[in-house]
Amino acid sequence: MTPRPVLSVDFGTTKTYFSKCPAEDPSPVSVDFGDGRDGLLTAILYRDGKDPLIGQTALDEFGEATTGERAGLRLVTNFKPEIALSGEARTAATDYLAAVLAEAGRQRLDVDPSVRQVLFGVPSEADDGYRAALKRVAEAAGYGTPEFVDEPKGALLYHLKQREISVDQALGGVLVVDFGGGTCDFALLEGGRVTHSWGDMLLGGRLFDDLFHQWLLDQNPGLEEDLKARGASYFVGTYLCREAKEFFSRSQARDRTTAVSKVFPRYGRFTDLTWEEFVERGTHYSPSRLIRQAFGAGAGNTLSDGERDLFLWFRKSLTEGLRSKGIANERITIVILSGGSSLWPFVPDILKEELPHLEDQAILRSDRPYAVISMGISVLPALKRKFARVRDALREELPVFIDEEIRPLLESRCALVEDRIVAWSRATIFQQGVGPVLERFRAKGGSLSSLRKELKKQVTLREADLRKTIGDALPLLLSGLRGEARELLAEWFSAHGIALPKRDFPLSADPAQRSDTILSTRAIGVEGMFDALQTVLGGLLTAVTAVLSGGAGTALIASGPVGFVLGGVLGASIAYLLARYGKEKARTFVEDLNLPPAVAGLLIDEGRIAALQEELSTNLRAHLEERLAPTRSQLEGHIQNLVLDEMNALNEINSF
Repeated sequence: MTPRPVLSVDFGTTKTYFSKCPAEDPSPVSVDFGDGRDGLLTAILYRDGKDPLIGQTALDEFGEATTGERAGLRLVTNFKPEIALSGEARTAATDYLAAVLAEAGRQRLDVDPSVRQVLFGVPSEADDGYRAALKRVAEAAGYGTPEFVDEPKGALLYHLKQREISVDQALGGVLVVDFGGGTCDFALLEGGRVTHSWGDMLLGGRLFDDLFHQWLLDQNPGLEEDLKARGASYFVGTYLCREAKEFFSRSQARDRTTAVSKVFPRYGRFTDLTWEEFVERGTHYSPSRLIRQAFGAGAGNTLSDGERDLFLWFRKSLTEGLRSKGIANERITIVILSGGSSLWPFVPDILKEELPHLEDQAILRSDRPYAVISMGISVLPALKRKFARVRDALREELPVFIDEEIRPLLESRCALVEDRIVAWSRATIFQQGVGPVLERFRAKGGSLSSLRKELKKQVTLREADLRKTIGDALPLLLSGLRGEARELLAEWFSAHGIALPKRDFPLSADPAQRSDTILSTRAIGVEGMFDALQTVLGGLLTAVTAVLSGGAGTALIASGPVGFVLGGVLGASIAYLLARYGKEKARTFVEDLNLPPAVAGLLIDEGRIAALQEELSTNLRAHLEERLAPTRSQLEGHIQNLVLDEMNALNEINSF
């Protein structure tokens, strides 16, 4: 079956939001009905002998009507929460949604439900009665048989599509707080599915509208009677005071020290509204007769129990739900705020106080929180198709990504660190330690055994410095590798339209935590430098023995009379020692023998010193290569596991 484009509807108490999305491309757009605003006010104005008006037009018509004209008008709002209980509310909802399609047709807006997949958002707390009522309303209004998507899932999908959270985060513990005009709903999603939901069908923006209505009446003595006489109480309380509330909320979100004033021609004015007075009124709120009538008798009884602290009400709705559902705070890793009332500054304040383990960036709110549900719902089919394509692309591209991106990064960064450590070692260990000892031996002579002892001392003295140098360099290398690998992964994932998971790569260069002496004679790598020196000394001893035994007598003869005499004496002595005591005695004799400068310079020439320096570099590189070998396999393993996990997570999203 050919995929169809989507029309999604977030049927709200205060506003209803419509979004469209292509079948294959998750690029949603809000439907604008001509006033340049997100959403359409959930209001219908019945007019005697005329078609009803909806949205802002309905409120404008009612607000501008004279007292006599209002006799033929009936403005209905706040009907959405009651559709499961009230036939009048269902009729208003049906008429409203049908009028939306009629208005879209007049404006030539492409929202025809017959050629689209129609998705309606429903509160996660909605029972079967509400769902059945909404289905009947949608069918009667001309939307066909809609599919339902939990509203919290829509909020999650929107932020996932925006790449503000990664796919694996979307499958974690996500708390969606939908604080709108009519209700305050909480839902915990785990694995992308609602596992717990709770809320309050009374707590919502309407109560704050009423708070501002009472505030307006208090500041304008005599206004209440005037509004009643003009039949404007309902209009002012449900519309103008909501506008004032939203204006005040936006200003306080920017600066809570600002006093706000607003004038309503013909209907009074607000003067110097402050955050402190708002908090005082919200803490000691008592519902008006108007709001009790709007909620109905059952709700009115609940709301007439005296003062209610609206802020404590919100806090308790959150905490008592968490407690009753047995949800530990740590299960929540992200909070998503949706609904117009989430713009109140006290909402994130309370969440941070009650969920202190969350960082600020873990509490997400779009700059259009009221529209995220409809837009998120609309992308669901296209997003699932896209994620299926991304999953296949990641599987195919993973080997190439490791070969062409990660391995070259490893090689270049490891080589850079090796070069720095080798350069430091040549300058410090050799040029400042071993080199001067060898030069002194060449200049002054001495025994090979004392040379061995002095070289060992110099190496031992610098062992701690070498260990510190390596110890300082490797963590920086690992940190840099993690950062650059994440950047490469982020670019790769971004090219496919998904966000990189935030988890880290635990890397180590020496997981065994070896405690051996880096420059000992038995250690490998840099430690082999002294082994190399032993090889040099062994070679020198062999050379001396050969020279003194006549194998290279010309070298000593060429050194002059002293060398000639020395060669003869030592040759006779070596021959005697070899004949009587064997090779070891001869070796000991040679190592303890004080050699003159001429002989020392001959045995340890410039080429020998240069070779020893290169041996130090080679063995040090071998040591570092061994220590970095786990890093290479770890990093490749982490990346492979991350991508495989991402592919599995994409599969999970596709099962929504």
